Amino acid sequence: MIYKYLSIILIILYGCKPIEPVNFIEITDAKINRSKNNELFISAQIILENPNKVKITINKVDVDIYVENTVIVSIEDDNPRELIESAESTLDIEGEVNLKNLEDFLNKKGLAIILGNDDVSLKFIGKIEAKAYGIKDEININYTIDSIKGLIK
Repeated sequence: MIYKYLSIILIILYGCKPIEPVNFIEITDAKINRSKNNELFISAQIILENPNKVKITINKVDVDIYVENTVIVSIEDDNPRELIESAESTLDIEGEVNLKNLEDFLNKKGLAIILGNDDVSLKFIGKIEAKAYGIKDEININYTIDSIKGLIK
């Protein structure tokens, strides 16, 4: 009888595998959009891979978007979302452009960009907080889009 319980416990422990960290893949579909109120927004999709056989809950997205070392967008999203098990998932993010910081940047490099002599990169830096079974994990984001040409819609 003891061997029966011991074998059941061993099977359960063998079948339980620790939660693996979620992998950041890339950022795609970045766009600069204008709203009806003449506000500027940057939207993008963050691609994450969940290697686990359980759903992972995203609790917080905290990402800053930089143009040449100037923060132009700060995204703080606390809406919970789920990553499906053993698959890639997409998180849609959007944030309003800080017009004062954008103006400061354009005062420095705007003419060179307009004349086509210079190109600008967008850098996404931040973290995403994920949780499964009460175990928290942080996914670090550090991704650069080398050229903003073609992003303005």
